[in-house]
Amino acid sequence: GITIYHGDCRDVLPTLSFQVVITDPPYGVNLGEHNGATERRAGLLVKRGGYVDTPENFSDVVVPALSAAIAAAQRSMVFLVPPSMWQLPAPDAIGGIFVAGAVGRNRWGWSNLIHCLLYGTAPGLEKGARPTAIAKTATAERTGHPTTKPLPWLRWAASLGTADGETVCDPFIGSGTTLVAAKDLGRRAIGIDLDERYCEIAAKRLSQEILPLGAAQ
Repeated sequence: GITIYHGDCRDVLPTLSFQVVITDPPYGVNLGEHNGATERRAGLLVKRGGYVDTPENFSDVVVPALSAAIAAAQRSMVFLVPPSMWQLPAPDAIGGIFVAGAVGRNRWGWSNLIHCLLYGTAPGLEKGARPTAIAKTATAERTGHPTTKPLPWLRWAASLGTADGETVCDPFIGSGTTLVAAKDLGRRAIGIDLDERYCEIAAKRLSQEILPLGAAQ
């Protein structure tokens, strides 16, 4: 089954049991609000129930929450970008999504890789290794969330990082794509988000009810 919690993941995570973390958290890049921003689409500044996606909030909120989630899981897959990702515990490997059309610019040129920090050991590795980076051209569906990831990306992640009978946790569900991917693969999944609007988007995609913070068992 799939469970969605509306609340602060720092409060909810200690009450949960899960084996795998797969998440695409806020990046701390303050999209649309910095001097070098050229993106003009509405809603790109991620505000989650009062959370503003600044580098300071990334350090103070996201890093402690993700570090706790990673420590509680057998393995984790965290989509992030430099330099924010270097604040997390050192991963065991780095994979990701290669996007030929670029996902931004850095001091050397175009950025074409959406990094995925990999913690622990992939399940079923004794049966053969699989690629930890893939090239994808899929686009995200329109959900009403500003940074929805394409579903094929998360299906790949869930396929690589989970085994039958395991529970996936996403502490920052956004539009719920991780949960949809887990459901498609027959995995149990738990999602958490501070913003009730995002919980509602995810719940609608999954035909789910949202549990309040105090309902965590």
